[in-house]
Amino acid sequence: MGVEGCGKCLKYLVFVFNLLFFISGIGILATGAVLAKEQGGYGTLLPSIPLASAANLLIATGVIVVIVAFCGCVGAYKENPCLLLTFFMFLLLIFILELAAGIVGFIYRSDVEQYVSTDLMVGLSKYNTTNEEGLTTAWDKLQDIEKCCGVNNFTDWGNTTLYGNMNSVPPSCCMGDDNTENCGNGVLLQRMPNVYTKGCKDALKDDFSKYLYQIGAIGIAIGLFQILGMVFAMVLYKKIREQGEYA
Repeated sequence: MGVEGCGKCLKYLVFVFNLLFFISGIGILATGAVLAKEQGGYGTLLPSIPLASAANLLIATGVIVVIVAFCGCVGAYKENPCLLLTFFMFLLLIFILELAAGIVGFIYRSDVEQYVSTDLMVGLSKYNTTNEEGLTTAWDKLQDIEKCCGVNNFTDWGNTTLYGNMNSVPPSCCMGDDNTENCGNGVLLQRMPNVYTKGCKDALKDDFSKYLYQIGAIGIAIGLFQILGMVFAMVLYKKIREQGEYA
């Protein structure tokens, strides 16, 4: 026999809550996928910060939210105490991990710029070399989309073996539609080169700042959802157990 009275109302409240949670997870996942396409795989450029990409973080969050919300929906609809308890434990674990990640991120926030700078300089030296096709594509997309060139500025390419000897930069640094294969040849010797002069490190910092508030707002909203979800799930779990004992 199913729960009755207030318990029944709580059952449908938990179900609707998790349905909305499930839909929000799909939304977060879709946002991450769109952002990943726009960013062009920036995570390849920053191996020291695997979750520095906002896209990767949103996709991972979306997948977790969808799985957890599904357990909560089924547990509430079927009045399954095992699934409800699993849902509660998942939410509690995720909440603790999110809190820990936020604390660690706050403590080490000043080191992020150094990691970004170091990773980009290492990636610059590997550009267009053997077995680095993914990194090369990521650099080209970064420079083309963000309208930047090099790490600190376009002259950084002069320190690489590939382009330094030719005083050149990759075609993805060229401004406008002038991105033919040879458009970057010899530009390091020109006084007014037709290439982007801003460094990509600053562009990435601007990107992180732009998405930081969005990710923070999403994180706070998810945190509030999680707290409410844990309270509702535990109350319903106890109602179902009590109903089973008196049945």
